[in-house]
Amino acid sequence: MSTGDKSNESKLASYIGISGPETPKYLLLNNFLSEFFQEDEEGREKQYRYEDFRKAKILLCEEDNEQKKKQLEESFNYFFRRFSGEELIFRIEKDHYYFPLRPQMLRSARTQNLRHLLYCMIPGIENENVFRDVQKRLYDYLYSRADGASYLMSVLCEKFFGEDNWKKVRKKTMEFDMIKAGNFRKVRRNFKEDLYELLEHPFFRNLDFYKRYDYLATLLDFYVIQFIINKKAITSNRGYILCQGSSHLLNGEAYHLACVQNYSEIRFVFQTELKEFYIKCLQEEQIDDQGIVVGSEPDKIYVIGKNGKEEIIQFVRRVFHSTFKESAKASLYPSIRKVFALDGVIEKDYPVEEFVMCYINMSKARTGSTFTKSSSTLNTCGKDIEFVFPKTHSRHKFFALSPSLLEFFVRLYLAREKITYAYLDNFLDFLQNKYGICIQKNDQMDKMLKCLHMKVPFQEFRQNEKALIDNLDEINCLIRLSDSGYVITLPEEKGEFTLL
Repeated sequence: MSTGDKSNESKLASYIGISGPETPKYLLLNNFLSEFFQEDEEGREKQYRYEDFRKAKILLCEEDNEQKKKQLEESFNYFFRRFSGEELIFRIEKDHYYFPLRPQMLRSARTQNLRHLLYCMIPGIENENVFRDVQKRLYDYLYSRADGASYLMSVLCEKFFGEDNWKKVRKKTMEFDMIKAGNFRKVRRNFKEDLYELLEHPFFRNLDFYKRYDYLATLLDFYVIQFIINKKAITSNRGYILCQGSSHLLNGEAYHLACVQNYSEIRFVFQTELKEFYIKCLQEEQIDDQGIVVGSEPDKIYVIGKNGKEEIIQFVRRVFHSTFKESAKASLYPSIRKVFALDGVIEKDYPVEEFVMCYINMSKARTGSTFTKSSSTLNTCGKDIEFVFPKTHSRHKFFALSPSLLEFFVRLYLAREKITYAYLDNFLDFLQNKYGICIQKNDQMDKMLKCLHMKVPFQEFRQNEKALIDNLDEINCLIRLSDSGYVITLPEEKGEFTLL
């Protein structure tokens, strides 16, 4: 289902909570950053060269030999293209986005998308002081420290793209008002805590620029998943990702499987939201809370609403912003008559919900573009952070912690606790309590499963724990104290561990 109208597409996106899910991991981050930093002038790409830096008096050359000057210019331009990401960018023919070496290079996404969702998920972001605080933290995290070639790039560009190019605060409409209530209160609070932890702690800040950038993108993508999981949480206060056991492992790889079954169940959330959105639109057309009348004539099908008698194609175009063409009436009428059961009927009164279901069936909206885009967000973001498997087009998918994502969680947990070593059990409690990622069997888990009316065999949890330990071993984050005692740490700290 494509609404065919950009304003309504935004409205639907706000209601469902997402749009533009083709956003890959780094594009999502670029768009998020462009909420805080100035875009490139008029959204156009600008290629910076040696001459720009020379005119800005950032680079000076006193060489008299013209040939050597030219060689210097060519070598600098090659260096800049290589390490700024320009070399990769300008190889792409279609519209593209800058790697955010400096805020000035950011491009803006013109439509509602996940960038707006993540921006609105920061509690208090509409307050100027909060906005400035996040903006400053992001700037310092990305650009105040770098190593190697990226440090040289940072020094060069610091003078070229300074803080004068920061985005000015403007009155901003909060597109996603629903995230201020219910399950999202905790998700938003967690998001701000994790974002600030990542932007401030040496476990992230002391890394190379590109690694810092990658971790920030991982965090943003993960909270898109958190948003979706909590969109229609079964329990009253949160959504969970339930362990289902490593018996489902493909090719024997040591993923920790967080869930198989509820991945597919989450997809039905979007269909429900889509239906509720249409119902909301249609209720505005009701007369005295009555049903919607559909009538049939030999050469015409019409709807009676607040605007009186209206041809059905015109009606759905106006109310649902459908893309049906009025010139296609002749080809559409047979299927419309069949779906609405109008053969031999002059007028028929439809309850709002029934009319919506007929429209969805008529337009095949269940499998149309908007629904597909919305539900595929789970695939796109999940695959980018290695959280949704398999990565093929298989319909049988599951959530899983890959080694790389697990290392990110270890780093974030240790940063949060301000320690370099922690017991594995405490880390698993953290995953369950904060993110609803359930791995171990415990009293809290038993209560939650009972609430969900689900049964997960103990052996399933044991298999998941084993897969998790294998992953921690693989990423060099595990220290074995005994057969059943484990400590987690950062890969770079493991060699320093001493058992007291």
